[in-house]
Amino acid sequence: MEEKKDFLKGEPFKLAACIVGSFVYSCGIGLFTTPSGLYSGSFMGMSQIIRTLLTDYIGLSFGDFDFAGILFFILNVPVLLLAFRTMSRPFFIKTLLSVGASTFFLSLFQVKESLLAGDILGSAIIGGILSGLGIGIILYFGGSSGGMDIVSLYLARRNQGVSVGRLGMLVNFVVYGICLLLFDVSVAIYSIIYAVFSGVVVDRVHAQNINMQAMIITATDGVEIEKAVMKRLHRGVTHWDGVGAYQETHKTVLYVILSKFEIGMLKQILREHDPKAFVVFQQGVHVHGLYEKHL
Repeated sequence: MEEKKDFLKGEPFKLAACIVGSFVYSCGIGLFTTPSGLYSGSFMGMSQIIRTLLTDYIGLSFGDFDFAGILFFILNVPVLLLAFRTMSRPFFIKTLLSVGASTFFLSLFQVKESLLAGDILGSAIIGGILSGLGIGIILYFGGSSGGMDIVSLYLARRNQGVSVGRLGMLVNFVVYGICLLLFDVSVAIYSIIYAVFSGVVVDRVHAQNINMQAMIITATDGVEIEKAVMKRLHRGVTHWDGVGAYQETHKTVLYVILSKFEIGMLKQILREHDPKAFVVFQQGVHVHGLYEKHL
């Protein structure tokens, strides 16, 4: 019951944040990248290429409506089903909301010229920063922008040797290879510049895949903290007895490995059970063995 209350209390804000992230992402694509004739990576890039083939090569007309957003949603249907079957429900709901919101916002933008008219490099950089920021926000609050993110994360969970980043780079290589064959060389180059800036910003914002270790020193027996961590974070806890050197008082030391995204939830648990607990966090630890990435 307590876990359900915590979920209802925090999820509405996270869902709203995913919508905001989708809007920021769509601004980068719709206001800078697409009007400049550039292409994104992953499923969005595939959608943009298919749209161009349908309009410029086959001759279909959609008026001023950018059909790429609808194609983006259609391509995401299979991976959304994959997320529904294999990922956690909160992750699936946020991902579905993010993909749907991105489709909606992209369909709203009917901009024919970039806000930085004539400056393709500037459009690639600003578009990359905005789209990367939007994706990072979505990931930070426990969702996904869909596409290869879901496929890569699924494969990474099944096979520890799979690199999420490398799979994404491979798909982008194919997308920009197609751009190089179908369009001008400059289009492919500026699109790659966009992808680089987008990826850098995503890494800066996203914290879900950053491993952290937390060492908690508490004057309590630590039992309630352990129960809360295992129940609400679904993380294992190692504990041992310690002694405070200054006053020679008994202490309980708890050791937890978790993601950076879960730090806030751990702090909330400590505020509830021992506000005076002393905690040491270390970022970027490498974990080998039975450690599950939570999505």
